[in-house]
Amino acid sequence: MVLSRLDRRLATVIRVVALVLISWSVLHSRHHLSGSGRGLVVTVCFVACVVAWLAWTIWPNEHRITPDVYVLAVAGGVLAGAAPDTAASAFVFVAVASAGRRAELPRAFVVVALGALALGSAVLAYDGNGVGLLAYTLGFIATALAASTSRQSRVRAEQAELLLAQTQRSHEEQLRTARLEESTRIAREIHDVLAHTLAGLTIQLEATSSLVEQGADRDTVLARVQRAHALAREGLEETRQAVGALRGESVSASAGIEALVADYRASVDAPAELTVDGDPARLTGQTGQAVLRVVQEALTNVRKHAPGAEVSVAVHAGHNPGDDVVLLVQDRPSASRPAPAPAGLADSGGGYGLQGMRERAALLGGTLDAGAVGDGWRVELRLPPPKAAAVPAEQIR
Repeated sequence: MVLSRLDRRLATVIRVVALVLISWSVLHSRHHLSGSGRGLVVTVCFVACVVAWLAWTIWPNEHRITPDVYVLAVAGGVLAGAAPDTAASAFVFVAVASAGRRAELPRAFVVVALGALALGSAVLAYDGNGVGLLAYTLGFIATALAASTSRQSRVRAEQAELLLAQTQRSHEEQLRTARLEESTRIAREIHDVLAHTLAGLTIQLEATSSLVEQGADRDTVLARVQRAHALAREGLEETRQAVGALRGESVSASAGIEALVADYRASVDAPAELTVDGDPARLTGQTGQAVLRVVQEALTNVRKHAPGAEVSVAVHAGHNPGDDVVLLVQDRPSASRPAPAPAGLADSGGGYGLQGMRERAALLGGTLDAGAVGDGWRVELRLPPPKAAAVPAEQIR
Protein backbone atom coordinates (compact mmCIF):
# COMPACT_ATOMS: atom_id res chain seq x y z
CA MET A 1 0.00 0.00 0.00
CA VAL A 2 2.79 2.35 0.90
CA LEU A 3 4.93 1.24 -2.03
CA SER A 4 2.21 2.25 -4.52
CA ARG A 5 2.65 5.88 -3.47
CA LEU A 6 6.45 5.85 -3.87
CA ASP A 7 8.60 6.51 -6.89
CA ARG A 8 8.83 3.48 -9.19
CA ARG A 9 12.60 3.05 -8.78
CA LEU A 10 12.52 3.48 -5.01
CA ALA A 11 9.67 0.98 -4.71
CA THR A 12 11.62 -1.52 -6.80
CA VAL A 13 14.68 -1.17 -4.56
CA ILE A 14 12.60 -1.69 -1.42
CA ARG A 15 10.96 -4.79 -2.91
CA VAL A 16 14.33 -6.28 -3.86
CA VAL A 17 15.76 -5.60 -0.40
CA ALA A 18 12.70 -7.19 1.21
CA LEU A 19 13.11 -10.28 -0.98
CA VAL A 20 16.77 -10.58 0.05
CA LEU A 21 15.86 -10.40 3.75
CA ILE A 22 13.09 -12.99 3.42
CA SER A 23 15.38 -15.25 1.39
CA TRP A 24 18.09 -14.94 4.04
CA SER A 25 15.64 -16.09 6.71
CA VAL A 26 14.63 -19.10 4.60
CA LEU A 27 18.18 -20.07 3.72
CA HIS A 28 19.17 -19.97 7.39
CA SER A 29 16.12 -21.87 8.58
CA ARG A 30 16.24 -25.15 10.52
CA HIS A 31 14.44 -26.70 7.58
CA HIS A 32 17.11 -26.44 4.91
CA LEU A 33 16.47 -26.57 1.20
CA SER A 34 16.96 -30.08 -0.09
CA GLY A 35 15.83 -32.49 -2.75
CA SER A 36 13.59 -34.68 -0.66
CA GLY A 37 10.94 -34.66 2.05
CA ARG A 38 10.13 -31.47 3.86
CA GLY A 39 13.20 -29.80 2.42
CA LEU A 40 11.90 -30.43 -1.11
CA VAL A 41 8.60 -28.71 -0.23
CA VAL A 42 10.55 -25.76 1.16
CA THR A 43 12.71 -25.63 -1.95
CA VAL A 44 9.84 -25.74 -4.44
CA CYS A 45 7.74 -23.21 -2.57
CA PHE A 46 10.71 -20.89 -2.03
CA VAL A 47 11.62 -20.91 -5.74
CA ALA A 48 7.98 -20.29 -6.71
CA CYS A 49 7.77 -17.37 -4.26
CA VAL A 50 11.00 -15.80 -5.55
CA VAL A 51 9.83 -16.01 -9.17
CA ALA A 52 6.39 -14.61 -8.31
CA TRP A 53 7.96 -11.84 -6.20
CA LEU A 54 10.22 -10.82 -9.09
CA ALA A 55 7.21 -10.75 -11.45
CA TRP A 56 5.31 -8.64 -8.89
CA THR A 57 8.29 -6.28 -8.74
CA ILE A 58 9.04 -5.98 -12.45
CA TRP A 59 5.46 -5.86 -13.78
CA PRO A 60 3.32 -4.13 -11.15
CA ASN A 61 -0.38 -3.93 -11.92
CA GLU A 62 -2.86 -1.75 -10.03
CA HIS A 63 -6.05 -2.80 -11.81
CA ARG A 64 -6.38 -6.62 -11.60
CA ILE A 65 -5.17 -9.61 -9.64
CA THR A 66 -2.41 -11.26 -11.66
CA PRO A 67 -1.19 -14.92 -11.41
CA ASP A 68 1.92 -13.93 -9.44
CA VAL A 69 -0.36 -12.78 -6.58
CA TYR A 70 -2.06 -16.19 -6.39
CA VAL A 71 1.33 -17.94 -6.50
CA LEU A 72 2.62 -15.77 -3.64
CA ALA A 73 -0.48 -16.58 -1.57
CA VAL A 74 -0.41 -20.36 -2.08
CA ALA A 75 3.35 -21.00 -2.19
CA GLY A 76 3.97 -18.50 0.59
CA GLY A 77 1.33 -20.14 2.79
CA VAL A 78 2.81 -23.61 2.33
CA LEU A 79 6.34 -22.29 2.87
CA ALA A 80 5.33 -20.46 6.07
CA GLY A 81 3.79 -23.71 7.40
CA ALA A 82 6.71 -25.90 6.35
CA ALA A 83 9.36 -23.46 7.69
CA PRO A 84 7.64 -21.61 10.54
CA ASP A 85 10.89 -20.11 11.80
CA THR A 86 11.23 -17.97 8.63
CA ALA A 87 9.66 -14.73 7.38
CA ALA A 88 7.88 -16.62 4.60
CA SER A 89 4.50 -15.39 5.83
CA ALA A 90 5.49 -12.00 4.30
CA PHE A 91 4.82 -13.52 0.89
CA VAL A 92 1.18 -14.13 1.85
CA PHE A 93 0.77 -10.69 3.42
CA VAL A 94 2.11 -9.06 0.24
CA ALA A 95 -0.29 -11.13 -1.90
CA VAL A 96 -3.26 -10.22 0.28
CA ALA A 97 -2.35 -6.53 0.32
CA SER A 98 -1.89 -6.47 -3.47
CA ALA A 99 -5.26 -8.18 -3.99
CA GLY A 100 -6.99 -5.68 -1.72
CA ARG A 101 -5.42 -2.79 -3.65
CA ARG A 102 -6.31 -4.18 -7.05
CA ALA A 103 -9.83 -5.58 -6.76
CA GLU A 104 -13.06 -5.42 -4.81
CA LEU A 105 -13.09 -6.93 -1.34
CA PRO A 106 -14.88 -10.20 -2.29
CA ARG A 107 -12.20 -11.02 -4.88
CA ALA A 108 -9.45 -10.04 -2.44
CA PHE A 109 -10.90 -12.48 0.09
CA VAL A 110 -10.35 -15.26 -2.45
CA VAL A 111 -6.61 -14.63 -2.13
CA VAL A 112 -6.99 -14.49 1.66
CA ALA A 113 -8.74 -17.86 1.62
CA LEU A 114 -6.09 -19.42 -0.61
CA GLY A 115 -3.29 -18.16 1.62
CA ALA A 116 -5.03 -19.33 4.79
CA LEU A 117 -5.86 -22.76 3.31
CA ALA A 118 -2.30 -23.25 2.08
CA LEU A 119 -0.92 -22.26 5.46
CA GLY A 120 -3.45 -24.45 7.27
CA SER A 121 -2.62 -27.47 5.10
CA ALA A 122 1.08 -27.13 5.84
CA VAL A 123 0.46 -26.60 9.55
CA LEU A 124 -1.66 -29.77 9.71
CA ALA A 125 0.90 -31.71 7.67
CA TYR A 126 3.81 -30.72 9.85
CA ASP A 127 2.08 -30.60 13.25
CA GLY A 128 2.18 -26.81 13.52
CA ASN A 129 0.50 -24.52 16.04
CA GLY A 130 -3.23 -23.99 15.45
CA VAL A 131 -3.17 -20.74 17.44
CA GLY A 132 -0.54 -19.41 15.08
CA LEU A 133 -2.74 -20.35 12.12
CA LEU A 134 -5.65 -18.39 13.60
CA ALA A 135 -3.44 -15.38 14.24
CA TYR A 136 -2.10 -15.45 10.69
CA THR A 137 -5.60 -15.77 9.24
CA LEU A 138 -6.84 -12.78 11.22
CA GLY A 139 -3.77 -10.87 10.07
CA PHE A 140 -4.51 -11.73 6.45
CA ILE A 141 -8.10 -10.53 6.83
CA ALA A 142 -7.04 -7.29 8.51
CA THR A 143 -4.46 -6.66 5.77
CA ALA A 144 -7.05 -7.22 3.04
CA LEU A 145 -9.48 -4.83 4.74
CA ALA A 146 -6.81 -2.15 5.12
CA ALA A 147 -5.75 -2.54 1.47
CA SER A 148 -9.37 -2.37 0.32
CA THR A 149 -9.90 0.81 2.32
CA SER A 150 -6.80 2.28 0.71
CA ARG A 151 -8.12 1.28 -2.72
CA GLN A 152 -11.47 2.95 -2.08
CA SER A 153 -9.70 6.10 -0.97
CA ARG A 154 -7.64 6.06 -4.16
CA VAL A 155 -10.77 5.54 -6.30
CA ARG A 156 -12.55 8.40 -4.54
CA ALA A 157 -9.52 10.64 -5.09
CA GLU A 158 -9.44 9.73 -8.79
CA GLN A 159 -13.18 10.38 -9.08
CA ALA A 160 -12.75 13.73 -7.33
CA GLU A 161 -9.98 14.67 -9.76
CA LEU A 162 -12.11 13.61 -12.70
CA LEU A 163 -15.08 15.58 -11.36
CA LEU A 164 -12.86 18.60 -10.85
CA ALA A 165 -11.57 18.34 -14.42
CA GLN A 166 -15.12 18.00 -15.76
CA THR A 167 -16.25 20.98 -13.68
CA GLN A 168 -13.33 23.00 -15.01
CA ARG A 169 -14.18 22.07 -18.59
CA SER A 170 -17.82 22.90 -17.99
CA HIS A 171 -16.87 26.26 -16.51
CA GLU A 172 -14.61 27.02 -19.47
CA GLU A 173 -17.40 26.06 -21.87
CA GLN A 174 -19.81 28.34 -20.02
CA LEU A 175 -17.31 31.18 -20.27
CA ARG A 176 -16.91 30.59 -24.01
CA THR A 177 -20.68 30.52 -24.45
CA ALA A 178 -21.06 33.70 -22.40
CA ARG A 179 -18.38 35.46 -24.45
CA LEU A 180 -20.06 34.35 -27.67
CA GLU A 181 -23.43 35.59 -26.44
CA GLU A 182 -21.91 38.90 -25.40
CA SER A 183 -20.15 39.25 -28.75
CA THR A 184 -23.44 38.54 -30.52
CA ARG A 185 -25.21 41.09 -28.35
CA ILE A 186 -22.60 43.78 -29.07
CA ALA A 187 -22.68 43.00 -32.78
CA ARG A 188 -26.48 43.29 -32.74
CA GLU A 189 -26.36 46.70 -31.03
CA ILE A 190 -23.67 47.99 -33.40
CA HIS A 191 -25.62 46.79 -36.43
CA ASP A 192 -28.87 48.37 -35.26
CA VAL A 193 -27.28 51.74 -34.54
CA LEU A 194 -24.99 51.94 -37.55
CA ALA A 195 -27.46 50.50 -40.05
CA HIS A 196 -30.11 53.04 -39.07
CA THR A 197 -27.76 56.03 -38.98
CA LEU A 198 -25.80 55.16 -42.11
CA ALA A 199 -28.94 54.40 -44.09
CA GLY A 200 -30.33 57.83 -43.20
CA LEU A 201 -27.04 59.53 -44.05
CA THR A 202 -26.86 57.67 -47.35
CA ILE A 203 -30.33 58.84 -48.32
CA GLN A 204 -29.54 62.45 -47.43
CA LEU A 205 -26.20 62.45 -49.24
CA GLU A 206 -27.68 60.80 -52.33
CA ALA A 207 -30.49 63.35 -52.35
CA THR A 208 -27.99 66.20 -51.86
CA SER A 209 -25.87 64.94 -54.75
CA SER A 210 -28.95 64.75 -56.95
CA LEU A 211 -29.96 68.30 -56.03
CA VAL A 212 -26.49 69.60 -56.82
CA GLU A 213 -26.55 67.88 -60.22
CA GLN A 214 -29.97 69.39 -60.92
CA GLY A 215 -28.69 72.87 -60.05
CA ALA A 216 -30.88 73.36 -56.97
CA ASP A 217 -30.57 76.61 -55.06
CA ARG A 218 -28.11 77.00 -52.20
CA ASP A 219 -30.72 76.98 -49.41
CA THR A 220 -32.21 73.69 -50.54
CA VAL A 221 -28.81 72.00 -50.73
CA LEU A 222 -27.77 73.50 -47.39
CA ALA A 223 -30.93 72.17 -45.75
CA ARG A 224 -30.04 68.66 -46.92
CA VAL A 225 -26.48 69.00 -45.62
CA GLN A 226 -27.74 70.24 -42.28
CA ARG A 227 -30.13 67.32 -42.12
CA ALA A 228 -27.18 64.96 -42.73
CA HIS A 229 -25.30 66.65 -39.88
CA ALA A 230 -28.32 66.20 -37.64
CA LEU A 231 -28.48 62.50 -38.52
CA ALA A 232 -24.79 62.12 -37.64
CA ARG A 233 -25.38 63.75 -34.25
CA GLU A 234 -28.40 61.53 -33.66
CA GLY A 235 -26.26 58.54 -34.54
CA LEU A 236 -23.71 59.53 -31.92
CA GLU A 237 -26.48 59.90 -29.35
CA GLU A 238 -27.90 56.49 -30.27
CA THR A 239 -24.42 55.02 -29.94
CA ARG A 240 -24.17 56.50 -26.45
CA GLN A 241 -27.56 55.00 -25.55
CA ALA A 242 -26.50 51.63 -26.98
CA VAL A 243 -23.36 51.67 -24.82
CA GLY A 244 -25.54 52.48 -21.82
CA ALA A 245 -27.83 49.56 -22.64
CA LEU A 246 -24.81 47.25 -22.90
CA ARG A 247 -23.79 48.42 -19.43
CA GLY A 248 -27.23 47.50 -18.10
CA GLU A 249 -28.69 51.00 -17.82
CA SER A 250 -32.47 51.18 -17.92
CA VAL A 251 -33.80 52.90 -21.05
CA SER A 252 -37.37 54.01 -21.77
CA ALA A 253 -38.40 53.15 -25.31
CA SER A 254 -41.39 55.48 -25.68
CA ALA A 255 -39.42 58.66 -26.37
CA GLY A 256 -37.00 56.81 -28.63
CA ILE A 257 -39.81 55.34 -30.74
CA GLU A 258 -41.41 58.78 -31.13
CA ALA A 259 -38.05 60.19 -32.24
CA LEU A 260 -37.56 57.40 -34.79
CA VAL A 261 -40.98 57.90 -36.33
CA ALA A 262 -40.52 61.68 -36.41
CA ASP A 263 -37.12 61.25 -38.04
CA TYR A 264 -38.58 58.95 -40.69
CA ARG A 265 -41.38 61.41 -41.37
CA ALA A 266 -38.93 64.29 -41.77
CA SER A 267 -36.16 62.56 -43.70
CA VAL A 268 -38.31 60.56 -46.12
CA ASP A 269 -41.09 63.15 -46.40
CA ALA A 270 -43.71 60.42 -46.15
CA PRO A 271 -46.62 59.84 -43.75
CA ALA A 272 -45.74 57.91 -40.61
CA GLU A 273 -48.33 57.09 -37.96
CA LEU A 274 -47.51 56.13 -34.39
CA THR A 275 -49.90 54.58 -31.89
CA VAL A 276 -48.83 53.73 -28.35
CA ASP A 277 -51.26 52.37 -25.78
CA GLY A 278 -50.97 50.56 -22.50
CA ASP A 279 -48.63 51.07 -19.57
CA PRO A 280 -45.47 53.00 -20.63
CA ALA A 281 -43.62 51.52 -17.64
CA ARG A 282 -43.67 48.17 -19.43
CA LEU A 283 -41.52 49.64 -22.20
CA THR A 284 -38.34 49.80 -20.13
CA GLY A 285 -35.37 47.57 -19.55
CA GLN A 286 -34.67 44.81 -22.05
CA THR A 287 -38.27 44.73 -23.26
CA GLY A 288 -38.21 48.42 -24.12
CA GLN A 289 -34.78 48.12 -25.70
CA ALA A 290 -35.96 45.25 -27.91
CA VAL A 291 -39.06 47.16 -29.05
CA LEU A 292 -36.99 50.27 -29.80
CA ARG A 293 -34.40 48.35 -31.83
CA VAL A 294 -37.01 46.45 -33.82
CA VAL A 295 -38.77 49.73 -34.73
CA GLN A 296 -35.40 51.18 -35.72
CA GLU A 297 -34.46 48.21 -37.90
CA ALA A 298 -37.91 48.02 -39.49
CA LEU A 299 -37.82 51.70 -40.46
CA THR A 300 -34.29 51.30 -41.79
CA ASN A 301 -35.47 48.43 -43.99
CA VAL A 302 -38.33 50.56 -45.29
CA ARG A 303 -35.82 53.25 -46.25
CA LYS A 304 -33.74 50.64 -48.07
CA HIS A 305 -36.38 48.60 -49.84
CA ALA A 306 -39.49 50.81 -50.06
CA PRO A 307 -38.37 54.45 -50.13
CA GLY A 308 -41.19 56.89 -49.78
CA ALA A 309 -43.60 54.28 -48.37
CA GLU A 310 -46.19 55.19 -45.78
CA VAL A 311 -45.51 53.61 -42.39
CA SER A 312 -47.66 52.79 -39.38
CA VAL A 313 -46.14 51.86 -36.02
CA ALA A 314 -48.38 50.49 -33.28
CA VAL A 315 -47.13 49.58 -29.81
CA HIS A 316 -49.50 47.75 -27.47
CA ALA A 317 -47.82 47.69 -24.08
CA GLY A 318 -50.80 46.15 -22.30
CA HIS A 319 -52.32 47.01 -18.93
CA ASN A 320 -52.69 43.73 -17.06
CA PRO A 321 -49.71 41.78 -15.65
CA GLY A 322 -50.29 38.90 -18.06
CA ASP A 323 -50.61 41.00 -21.23
CA ASP A 324 -47.98 40.57 -23.93
CA VAL A 325 -46.12 43.54 -25.36
CA VAL A 326 -46.94 43.69 -29.08
CA LEU A 327 -45.33 45.82 -31.78
CA LEU A 328 -46.67 46.13 -35.32
CA VAL A 329 -44.74 47.96 -38.04
CA GLN A 330 -46.31 48.01 -41.49
CA ASP A 331 -45.51 49.90 -44.66
CA ARG A 332 -47.53 50.42 -47.81
CA PRO A 333 -46.93 52.27 -51.05
CA SER A 334 -47.43 56.02 -50.73
CA ALA A 335 -50.23 57.72 -52.59
CA SER A 336 -47.61 59.88 -54.26
CA ARG A 337 -44.98 58.39 -56.52
CA PRO A 338 -42.24 56.84 -54.39
CA ALA A 339 -38.72 58.09 -54.85
CA PRO A 340 -36.24 55.60 -56.31
CA ALA A 341 -33.98 53.81 -53.90
CA PRO A 342 -30.39 55.12 -53.64
CA ALA A 343 -28.03 53.08 -55.76
CA GLY A 344 -26.84 50.01 -53.86
CA LEU A 345 -28.70 50.86 -50.65
CA ALA A 346 -31.20 48.02 -50.96
CA ASP A 347 -28.33 45.53 -51.28
CA SER A 348 -26.36 46.87 -48.33
CA GLY A 349 -25.97 44.82 -45.15
CA GLY A 350 -25.61 41.09 -44.84
CA GLY A 351 -29.12 40.13 -43.77
CA TYR A 352 -28.23 40.53 -40.10
CA GLY A 353 -31.03 42.99 -39.37
CA LEU A 354 -33.87 40.49 -39.48
CA GLN A 355 -31.70 37.89 -37.77
CA GLY A 356 -30.88 40.36 -35.01
CA MET A 357 -34.56 41.17 -34.49
CA ARG A 358 -35.40 37.49 -34.14
CA GLU A 359 -32.51 37.01 -31.71
CA ARG A 360 -33.78 39.85 -29.53
CA ALA A 361 -37.25 38.31 -29.45
CA ALA A 362 -35.93 34.82 -28.68
CA LEU A 363 -33.71 36.07 -25.83
CA LEU A 364 -36.80 37.44 -24.10
CA GLY A 365 -38.94 34.40 -24.81
CA GLY A 366 -40.90 36.15 -27.57
CA THR A 367 -41.45 35.80 -31.30
CA LEU A 368 -40.96 37.93 -34.38
CA ASP A 369 -42.78 37.47 -37.66
CA ALA A 370 -41.91 39.42 -40.78
CA GLY A 371 -43.28 39.06 -44.28
CA ALA A 372 -45.07 40.61 -47.19
CA VAL A 373 -48.68 41.72 -46.71
CA GLY A 374 -50.37 42.89 -49.87
CA ASP A 375 -48.20 45.55 -51.48
CA GLY A 376 -46.24 46.21 -48.31
CA TRP A 377 -44.28 44.57 -45.53
CA ARG A 378 -45.34 43.77 -41.98
CA VAL A 379 -43.21 43.14 -38.88
CA GLU A 380 -44.86 41.82 -35.71
CA LEU A 381 -42.95 41.50 -32.43
CA ARG A 382 -44.60 39.78 -29.51
CA LEU A 383 -42.88 39.68 -26.12
CA PRO A 384 -44.01 38.17 -22.81
CA PRO A 385 -44.69 40.51 -19.89
CA PRO A 386 -41.39 42.04 -18.68
CA LYS A 387 -41.52 40.28 -15.32
CA ALA A 388 -42.10 36.93 -17.01
CA ALA A 389 -39.07 37.16 -19.29
CA ALA A 390 -36.67 34.35 -18.53
CA VAL A 391 -33.47 36.15 -19.46
CA PRO A 392 -31.82 38.16 -16.66
CA ALA A 393 -31.27 41.86 -17.18
CA GLU A 394 -27.54 41.56 -16.67
CA GLN A 395 -25.55 39.57 -19.18
CA ILE A 396 -22.30 37.89 -18.24
CA ARG A 397 -19.35 40.07 -19.19
